[in-house]
Amino acid sequence: MISTLIFFFIIFPISEYIIHYLLHYTNNYIHKKHHIKYHTNHFSIEKTPLFLFSIFIYLQYFHIATSFIIYWTIHTIIHLKPKLLPILYKHHHLHHKYNNCNFAVTTIWPDYLFNTIKTE
Repeated sequence: MISTLIFFFIIFPISEYIIHYLLHYTNNYIHKKHHIKYHTNHFSIEKTPLFLFSIFIYLQYFHIATSFIIYWTIHTIIHLKPKLLPILYKHHHLHHKYNNCNFAVTTIWPDYLFNTIKTE
């Protein structure tokens, strides 16, 4: 029980932050397309998290699979129904606006931890 809480409230948010940061640091093509689509108002639902979810379900790594579904769900809501998650929407919108801050998506605290927060 405690290990599950540690995973979902500490390990998962930090892992998500690091992965997202690395996608920017390495100038990942797929992620770059997401940013271009955002700026041209052509948002499309990300498929990569769903693909990774499927792989981790198959491998029976259920915590990791669940993490990808949580990320995918929140990220999709932020883009398609921002009024449902206004704080996370503002946080993520600033990430798209400035591109070098606010790498956390499902939470905000990792950006405070790694000093990449922008609140404008």
